[in-house]
Parts: sequence; structure tokens; C-alpha cells
Amino acid sequence: MSKKILAIDGGLNGESKMKIKKFNKKEDYERIVKFLTAQYKINKNMVCWLPERFDDLIFRIDTLYHDERGLERSSDYIYIFEDNDEIVGVVLPDGDSFNSCIKNGYENIFSQMLDLSEKELQPLFERDENGEINFLVVSHDSLGYQSEELERRGYVRDEAGDFDNVQHPLETNYTINLPEGFEQVYGDDIDDNLKAKACHYGFHPVDDDGILTGTFKEGALAYQGRKQSQFFKDSFESLIVTDDGDICTYCFCYVNKELSTAFIEPLCTREKYRQKGFSKQMLYGVINRLKEMGIESAYINSYDWRKKVYNSAGFETEDSIGFWHKKIR
Repeated sequence: MSKKILAIDGGLNGESKMKIKKFNKKEDYERIVKFLTAQYKINKNMVCWLPERFDDLIFRIDTLYHDERGLERSSDYIYIFEDNDEIVGVVLPDGDSFNSCIKNGYENIFSQMLDLSEKELQPLFERDENGEINFLVVSHDSLGYQSEELERRGYVRDEAGDFDNVQHPLETNYTINLPEGFEQVYGDDIDDNLKAKACHYGFHPVDDDGILTGTFKEGALAYQGRKQSQFFKDSFESLIVTDDGDICTYCFCYVNKELSTAFIEPLCTREKYRQKGFSKQMLYGVINRLKEMGIESAYINSYDWRKKVYNSAGFETEDSIGFWHKKIR
């Protein structure tokens, strides 16, 4: 498929021609970061995707899915909508899901985005025995025009939902209270392999043999991959560890000083250390450090019960997110 794949009527006055091109990392990475930066400055929320979140997709998630699991690379299915060579919308697949970011005033392109994505994003999805794909669209509930379009097309929203949560570090001053024998630290002096393995165990308890030393199958390349992010130099890791060096809880915090924002992803606690309030206490430490850095807003995305944990740590739910499904061939 060529970079410029089609032209459609678009723009605020209907006189311009909209162009759609497939993402080329070398040519378009900085352009998308600038677009997302501009949208955040206007909207001040995560509906528009943070540049840090985009970097997490490009450098960590893509490495995890493609280089480690052998699946399709999400960035190969990013599409850019341009009006007079200016980016006005981006299709952002996140694994097997459709996400989007659209400039205010260009809501009309959402329908074209769906037309394109239902066809071009199919390789990201598994087919069932009938040859069908359970196509997933992720959409913020505050964007009512998207819900209306999805319903019109026959999509059904899950009962389950996702949530954008925001915290304002400059307004806080938390005290960390951990049981004796546990400490909240930053990851600078801890071996990368130990941290990556602890993070993997937090999401895959069945693999946790209690041993952090040695190599492991999944997560190491993705851990290193995110170091390519332009935000990595200001970002940091936070952990809770035992006195004898075992890692209990892990998180990574992307920091964007230009926007004075942070994006926390991932966050996990190993199964044997759960139900002790460690995630909440560690988030207190993260927020305290962000306050010291002068960061104004910190974001974390939650699913299911995690929302209660993050809200208990002072995060406010900014928006709810729907998972919309439809079977397509």
C-alpha cells in the first residue's frame, strides 16, 4: 500500500481534500508527537493521547508484541489523516484494538477512520472458526459522536469499561507508610534484569518461581525498547523492595517536561505481595517525586478493580472508556 492511499472531502469548510497516509516511523514519528502535544495543550486531558503514551506503544508495546511474541507490530497499522498537509487525526491501534485521536473540528473523519480500519487493521485480530474477527474499538464515553456512530454501525458496548485517571502532584504531600522490612525506592541502582523479571511476574503470576536472577523469556526486550523514548531521560522507575532485595511492586513513570505531565505504565504487584496496600503506597512515592520535579498532572489508565486502587491513591477518574465490539469478516 502506498503512503498516500486516498483522498476524501474534509476540513472545516468542506473545500479541502483530506489525505490519508500510512505511518512511516522515520518520517512521521516527530510529526505525531507534535500533533499529540498540540492536542493536549488544547484539551488538557488524555482523550487526545499523551505523547508519552504514544511512545509506550511505539517502543515498548510494539517490541513486546512483535519482537517477543511474534505478533503484528501495531505501528505498521497507524494511519494519519491530513488536511492541507497538517495532521488532523490519527488511527492508533494498540494491539488488537482501534484507538484514535482527532483534532477538534474534524469529528467528521471518525466515520472514514472506521471504514479504513475495519478493512486495514484485520491482520491485528485473530479469526474464529467461522472466519470472523471480533473487531474492537476503544472510545471515550465523553465523545458522544463516536458512540452514536458505533451504535449506527451495529457495535455493542461491553459492560466492562476502562478509565482515565488523573492526579495533580503539585497539590499533594503524601507520607509513605510501609510495614517493617519493606522500602519504597527508585530503580537506578537495581539490575535491569531483576526489574524486568519482577514486572513480568506481576502480570503473569503463574510464571513466578520466586527467583529474580537469571534470564527469562518475555519482557526483557520490551524493557530495553522503551529506552528509545525521547522522554526516557526524565522518566523513572519506582519499586517496593524487601530488606533482602526482593522486588514486590514495580512501576514505570514517563515524564514529559514540556507538557508538565507524566504517564504511569506499567504498574504491578507480584501475587505473593498483594493485599498489602503496596500499589497505593508506591503511587504516593511517585506523586511526591513528580511534585519535586514540578509536574502538574499525572495520568494512569485503569481497568476493572484497579480504578478503586488508583482513586484511593488520590487519582480522580477523568473519563470512562467503552470497549465496542462487532463481528466482521
